[in-house]
Amino acid sequence: MKIEKIFRWQMLVALLAMGLGSPFAVNSAETNFSGIIEYVFEPNPQKINPKMYNWEVKLNEADSRNGTYEIVQITKPRKTDPKAADTAPKVLVESKMIVPNQDGIIDFKLYVGEKEPKQNMGRRGNIGHPIIFSGRGTGKAESNWIVLPGTKVDRVAPSGKGTQLSDGRLSLIQFIVTNDGGEKFQSDVILRRL
Repeated sequence: MKIEKIFRWQMLVALLAMGLGSPFAVNSAETNFSGIIEYVFEPNPQKINPKMYNWEVKLNEADSRNGTYEIVQITKPRKTDPKAADTAPKVLVESKMIVPNQDGIIDFKLYVGEKEPKQNMGRRGNIGHPIIFSGRGTGKAESNWIVLPGTKVDRVAPSGKGTQLSDGRLSLIQFIVTNDGGEKFQSDVILRRL
């Protein structure tokens, strides 16, 4: 009977040691992740102008060290007309804002959009959504406007928690809009490595 209790005790200690080891494995995997670590839709609807799409993005140490990043808007027509040209990417958040913090990690919060977009942004028939960048632990912040070439938003596709940086690019949100003439446009907001 005594030997059985000793054997059970050793098994319990071994299982407990394995259980304590697993949180460390999770932390190791988390430190290798680069991408969206948090996403919340309209976190505070009681605010006068709540931001609709809210992310926290964190890059691992290697991705934070190996290049500079910017957030851009890329807009292109949806039709397959080979003559239709994409617009030049518009820089929404400059690379000088997206810098590593004191721990050597790029970590920031990003807020996009309001319930009602601003009408006639830049010119009649365009709509705009604000974009607000806030670096965590860097003291860097910037705001700008996502200007969409249409008055009707057909679809909004925000990227969710767990979306990873791939080949130096991280998709944040995609808008499909239609202008007054019935033309459709796709506008992507991405984090990209320069």
